[in-house]
Amino acid sequence: MINTVTVHSHAWYGDMELTLDFPSGWEVEILGPKDAPALSDIQIEQAFAEPIGTQRISELAKGRRSAAIVVDDLSRPTPAADVIPFLLRELSSAGVPKSEIRFVVGGGSHRPLTDEEVAKKVGADIAAEYEVTSHDFMSGDLRGYGSLQNGMPIYINSVVADAEFKVCLGGIYPHGSVGFGGGAKLIVPGIAGFATMFYFHTFSPSRGHAVIERTGSSPDHRDFAEEVAAVIGLDVIANAVLNSRREICGLFVGDYVQAHRTAAHFALETYGTEIPMQSRKETDLVVLNCYPLDSDPIQTGKALWAAGYFEKAYKLLLNPASDGICYHGLFEQIDYTRYMKQRAEKVPPELPAPQLGNRDQLHVWSEHFLVDDFYKKHSNGILFRNLEQLIQLFAEELPDNAKVSVFPSAGIQVLAHQD
Repeated sequence: MINTVTVHSHAWYGDMELTLDFPSGWEVEILGPKDAPALSDIQIEQAFAEPIGTQRISELAKGRRSAAIVVDDLSRPTPAADVIPFLLRELSSAGVPKSEIRFVVGGGSHRPLTDEEVAKKVGADIAAEYEVTSHDFMSGDLRGYGSLQNGMPIYINSVVADAEFKVCLGGIYPHGSVGFGGGAKLIVPGIAGFATMFYFHTFSPSRGHAVIERTGSSPDHRDFAEEVAAVIGLDVIANAVLNSRREICGLFVGDYVQAHRTAAHFALETYGTEIPMQSRKETDLVVLNCYPLDSDPIQTGKALWAAGYFEKAYKLLLNPASDGICYHGLFEQIDYTRYMKQRAEKVPPELPAPQLGNRDQLHVWSEHFLVDDFYKKHSNGILFRNLEQLIQLFAEELPDNAKVSVFPSAGIQVLAHQD
């Protein structure tokens, strides 16, 4: 009987293995995604050579005198540095001057990246040779494009707006508001101004977690993001699907609608996870590993999708939250500099003595999730620092033959479609 499980952890911060040791009498099962192997360089080249719904970038970008490449931030696990050299070769073939190619980190209202973090995202050599800036959603340096028919004002990062060729390089991950991330989401909210983002989040309905196509008649978050992409002239996307080891297992280049939908269908299959009916009824403890969305504390909730399928299980979430900063400027309605100043003036509360809650509560192991931020975000949760101690508390509470279900990459897993 297997009682030791190893999962991946700490995306961007070592991508190390985390070992879970359960009591010897427990029955442990791993409910992993279908998964897929990593792409070779030849396969990545092929994705650029055979774009979906557009000409090849080397043709599309001919005659363009400048280019902006929008990448996601470290809250997303996309290894953009593995794709950028292929993209730059396409732009070079098109004749776009190297000196006029700029990168923008489209983090929406997230915090700006440090120089060290920029190097992780785009690669140290790219960071040294190209201008890379983080989008500031509260900046006055935005370009206005009027409004959509629904009234949403359009304000966009000036570097991207002024570029003659616009590319979004991101990842495809399940998301409650837009179904799957990627595509035009790096435009709105990725590089949008405060007014655009506020309207988008406040007055637009959500598409639903891992829903690819809109099911109702009313336009939703995904529709409006794509409308703005059309207004500003987004030329092409390159969207990656990752496997459970944070390797690129699918790359989809082309039109921001067609390529995105193709990528989302592949992601739905790759991330698909079967949950046996017996497990749903009999599992005593479900372990949800937030990897590869486990660097940003805010992403914790994205691993919770599976918890509702278990009838009587305690819930244990694993999120080191290596970033340690729980900032989402749109909801705080404060710029990052003032946020950090206010945080520095606070006396951090102490962590309560460790004890289990009930089955309806979240039990979260995290090395870096700050105590006050945690209980602000998860008022019904319980935070733990010592994983071995937490497992021991469960051992004292659960039966000697307890059943455990482990989701090794719950942050991206989705329920597999039943035939």
